[in-house]
Amino acid sequence: MGFLDNSTNNIILDAVLTDYGRQQLAAGRGNFNITHFALADDEIDYRIIKKYGRAVGKEKIEKNTPIFEALTNPNIALKYKLIARENTGTSITQVFMPIISSNPALVTLTTSATGARATSQNVTLTLQFRGSTDPAAIGEVAQTAYTINVSDRFCVINNPVNGFLTSPDAARNSVSITDPARMATYILRVDSPTRPVGFTITARNIDQTTASIYGKKTSATERTITTTVTVTGNRHGTSVAIPVTYTLIA
Repeated sequence: MGFLDNSTNNIILDAVLTDYGRQQLAAGRGNFNITHFALADDEIDYRIIKKYGRAVGKEKIEKNTPIFEALTNPNIALKYKLIARENTGTSITQVFMPIISSNPALVTLTTSATGARATSQNVTLTLQFRGSTDPAAIGEVAQTAYTINVSDRFCVINNPVNGFLTSPDAARNSVSITDPARMATYILRVDSPTRPVGFTITARNIDQTTASIYGKKTSATERTITTTVTVTGNRHGTSVAIPVTYTLIA
């Protein structure tokens, strides 16, 4: 969805379905129903505020910022989402943003081309606000759901901790047929915002042909693939990118 300014300075709304939305509509299952939406400020350069001050900077942004048209690729749309925050009148609430971190920060997976079971790594998410993980300090920025994006070609997300997770089969159906990265989307809905949240990243068994295309040869018998799992808080849009190193042993 995008807001456009035509020649008469009227604000008009340009709304399109994403590629995934079109797939769901074309499936004709009768359950296509848009129930949520999100807003973002991808176009805004907030350095203008710092350079010119709040009053002049705001005017420059309103008059000079180009507005994007609506994008159909969900992987590049809405990168900087607007968040819902209570206004308590404190500088902490108005200025500071929460931070999501993962443990481990780097995931290492290993499997073999002979059909051996792929290895897995458990990941725990931590939500911090001004350096504190105390639920009382986090308060309104606590998450009720996370969106997890991962290349379905190499990894699967499963085994949720403190929540319900989209199944791998359902996530596979979210992959766009035009996306060479085969990015799948999982939704992790949280049972209790005050408890730790986690999931498991499991390496898929892949053949040597796939490994030779996407992997880097690191020894006579090994190829290494690097990919990223991105986790985004659905309430405030803060995200964490988890690098994944996947070694395939011949």
